[in-house]
Amino acid sequence: MLHQLISLMDMPTLPVSFTSRLQGFGQHGCLLSNDEYYIVFEMRPLTVLEMMAVTTKSPVPNVPIQYLYTASVFYRKSRNPHGPSSRPIYVFCLEYTEFTCEMKSRGLFGALTGERREPAEVYFAVFFANGRTNMGQIPNNFTDYSAKNFLVEKVCEKLGLNRYVFREVGPLSLGPDCPAIA
Repeated sequence: MLHQLISLMDMPTLPVSFTSRLQGFGQHGCLLSNDEYYIVFEMRPLTVLEMMAVTTKSPVPNVPIQYLYTASVFYRKSRNPHGPSSRPIYVFCLEYTEFTCEMKSRGLFGALTGERREPAEVYFAVFFANGRTNMGQIPNNFTDYSAKNFLVEKVCEKLGLNRYVFREVGPLSLGPDCPAIA
């Protein structure tokens, strides 16, 4: 089956791979691959709009939607029927906005230290070449490990693959030029 590539310029709130807000703060995601595809699992990535502002050194806009976790799916670079590209075919995400999702209380210490409020619930959504689909609201009881498993299973369902065909290549610090995803 031929999957179409997502046009980054048509979707300003699309999360961008390899842009985690947590870079430099320990493990913030990983790369997984099989013979045809690779997945970038990431925590708290920037959106296209935010990334454009950063690269042009413009003020970063306040984008109301936040992504806790994303799993971006790409053709392996050597297997892409569209030719060389770093555009994804799907982006699965757990997202929230403070005005549509119930937020967990920070408590006194969290309020004093300015700790970011976490959502009590998130939306599960999927971006694809022609748009985005909201798959519904679910409780945010995810750990990094359970979020990765949840999103990778959803990727496999969409691609019609068994979960165990993907192997973990390593941390995101390997970058988009990692030989294991070429």
